Amino acid sequence: MTSEQTTSTVDGVERSVPRGRLLGIDVVRALAIIGVFVVHFSMTGWLRPGPREQTPAVLDWLDGATSSRAMSLFVLLAGVSVALMTGGARPRTGRTMRTACLRVAVRAVVLFLLSLGIDEFGASVLGFYAVLLVFLLPFTRLGARTLFALSAVSVPLVTLYPIWVFTEHTDWLMTEAPTGLAVLTRPDQWGDYLFGLVFTGGGFQTAYGIPLVLAGLAIGRLDLHTHAVRVRMMIGGAGVAFAAGAVSWLALYPLGFAATIDAAQPPAMPWQALLAMPGPRSLYATSAVGVTFMIGVALTLLGLFLLAMDRPGWRRALWPLAAAGGMALTWYAGHFVYQSAIGSPQTYSFVHFLAAVVVMLVVSVLWRLRLRRGPLEWLVHTVITTAVRFGRRSGQAAP
Repeated sequence: MTSEQTTSTVDGVERSVPRGRLLGIDVVRALAIIGVFVVHFSMTGWLRPGPREQTPAVLDWLDGATSSRAMSLFVLLAGVSVALMTGGARPRTGRTMRTACLRVAVRAVVLFLLSLGIDEFGASVLGFYAVLLVFLLPFTRLGARTLFALSAVSVPLVTLYPIWVFTEHTDWLMTEAPTGLAVLTRPDQWGDYLFGLVFTGGGFQTAYGIPLVLAGLAIGRLDLHTHAVRVRMMIGGAGVAFAAGAVSWLALYPLGFAATIDAAQPPAMPWQALLAMPGPRSLYATSAVGVTFMIGVALTLLGLFLLAMDRPGWRRALWPLAAAGGMALTWYAGHFVYQSAIGSPQTYSFVHFLAAVVVMLVVSVLWRLRLRRGPLEWLVHTVITTAVRFGRRSGQAAP
């Protein structure tokens, strides 16, 4: 991601990794994909699926705790990737920045087209992901402090937006548009499709992702190779996450907001939902503390695993996760194809989920012994580097 130079030969684990790649980010990306698996492999039993109402408490809690947070992490990492593609802690300037931004735009187009294909097997979020990549382009020249400030300001704005829609414009939610590859054959409905993609679709995924990708872009503008920065990320992120959780608990119970939220009749959403963590009382798109909590969690995880991957012992132990994280797009698309192939049952067992994770880790390690990129990662990279080349005068390797 950060270099197209020859691969590292420090040890056998890293020999298929581009020099300078931050493997800690790949570990976090793998955790996000595993979280997506938790959501989509809805587990209702340990050895075999059972009635949904009899789901073991641990599995029910795991599903609820992961339902929106895995995708939050996935979306935030998109901002980190854009930052690294445009120079990291030292943003590119002039022609090289324009070229890097053009590559981000091409990446967005490729991901959008891939999303249409994946939607034939299941509802993916790559379309919203692509919109957010384009959204970030005007902000790529800003520094980390400014970007963190913009992320903080956007949290209440974008989380109030769904409540406003639920209250004033429920008709926006009734718009019907084609999905999957059918989108390409229905130009008369492209307007409705794009409106939903940007303004209402997927539980307001685009609006919900704005503070996350801005925070991710800010994180990518930090000097992630520096030990002190990583430690500050880990400690500061833990503080942000704890503060968000504490604010939510105080608002819901001592202040009585939980009763107000429970009394609301759908589709109305009271403003108090902004202070409820994602879960039964709040759509994840309407929770300001939920978004803030996930930014804190992301900072903590990135700081922690960037530190861990500097240590040979931890690097070897975590390599399966790093290998899988480097193929996140392939596994994200692949799990939809797999579910479609087996008939997409409504529920799965924990053993089924665990087997899927083990297969992902083992295949990733074997694949990355020889190849640096997964199949879809190679495809996206090839299209981008073919469509947009860095000039020889830039002195920069392609991101």
